[in-house]
Amino acid sequence: MSATSRRVGFIGLGKMGSAIAGRLLDAGYDVTVWSRSPGKADDLVARGATLGDAPEDAIATGTVFSMLSNEEAVRQVFTAERIRAAPEGFVHVNHATISPEAAREFAANGGGYLSAPVVGRPEAVVAGKLAVLVSGGADVRAATAPMLAAIGRRVWDFGDAVDAAPTAKISVNYLIIHALQALSESITLLQHAGLDAGRFVEMINDSVFPGPVYRGYGDAIATGSYTPPGFTTTLGLKDLNLALGAATKLGVELPTGPVLHDVFATAVEQIGADLDWASIAEVTRRRSGGGLP
Repeated sequence: MSATSRRVGFIGLGKMGSAIAGRLLDAGYDVTVWSRSPGKADDLVARGATLGDAPEDAIATGTVFSMLSNEEAVRQVFTAERIRAAPEGFVHVNHATISPEAAREFAANGGGYLSAPVVGRPEAVVAGKLAVLVSGGADVRAATAPMLAAIGRRVWDFGDAVDAAPTAKISVNYLIIHALQALSESITLLQHAGLDAGRFVEMINDSVFPGPVYRGYGDAIATGSYTPPGFTTTLGLKDLNLALGAATKLGVELPTGPVLHDVFATAVEQIGADLDWASIAEVTRRRSGGGLP
């Protein structure tokens, strides 16, 4: 691989973006980073990344990864003017969780485009356990395959349609949202019976529900520990709305959707918009006459 092909850009340096950019650095890529909050790049620059003065610097590498908070942020950064000025063969690898419609919009803006939402928290990225869901043109998938392999444990290929991977990611997050509410209800019921919620979480992880969702979020709910957030309630509500919007467009009824929307909207307004999304449990607790354990 040539020195040029080892150059990549990364835009969006929240916890997930910083962790993914760090994986690219560890794999030997020359990474130019940019963030609206320059201080977020300090650790990566100390590890060898180049700090860009503007998005154009990251885009100029020819292959730019982004992890931005929502599709409007993507629009603001990846403008038509910036894409027109990008080098020949430019590719944008978008890790954000966005709507299928937005993925089609971004792919139509020019250049190469790959939908590449991820499944996992920042600690999973660092541990090399991230799952990457991809869809887009076969040539773009092939060109970025080595980089994506450096980011995660496994890359799940959903084919040519750029809206496929976003739909899959929305569906994953909808499952997690259900798990959060199910844990909230079960743990609230258990605690009202005077039982040990921590032991309950340990038991389900050793039997029917092993894995990071029921372990990590179960422990958070059992102890009422929601900071620092791995994923905020505000972002959770955004992703829930993406699922509900996709269902409407596809003519699919999601019977639990309105209930979950009420819980999340209440949590954002009354519990804490910037707490971890496991804090939706406090809505069920308060409605059951309780509060933080």
